[in-house]
Amino acid sequence: MNKNLNRIVFLFFSVLVLVSCSSPKPVLSEEKAKTITITETLHDTIFKIEKDSSSYRALLECQNGKVILKNVTQAEPGRSLKSPKVRLDNNKLSVDCELNKQELYAFWKSKQVKEVEFKTIRITEYTNVLTFWQKVQIWLGRIFLIILVYYAIKLVSKFYKPF
Repeated sequence: MNKNLNRIVFLFFSVLVLVSCSSPKPVLSEEKAKTITITETLHDTIFKIEKDSSSYRALLECQNGKVILKNVTQAEPGRSLKSPKVRLDNNKLSVDCELNKQELYAFWKSKQVKEVEFKTIRITEYTNVLTFWQKVQIWLGRIFLIILVYYAIKLVSKFYKPF
């Protein structure tokens, strides 16, 4: 029984020493920041349409109390206006001038997306790292401590006898 107890205690301390021994690993910490900037711009413009005119000139004459067109002297269309339509009915003058349909769209939006990503990596540096010789001294001290505890338990177990 005494041998088993000695082995269990020795095994327990050996495992304890092996588990507690680890070297420090450098710690990496990483920070990411992402910035998205969306710029929306409303654009507008002016479409200039130059002035336009059409003309019609004619000589009028009176016959039997009614006005009639005697002679057309000038009939000019404009850039987008057609020549005027002139009618004379019962001493009433009608002039029609037509312009084709025009559609103007004068605004639009533009989007600019700017994406910026910042990445910061920090590495923890150890300044007081043990040298090889210091590590050997620590291991030798632990082995000596285990042997010392083993003999101390063996000595105590000689004086302590279970009933």
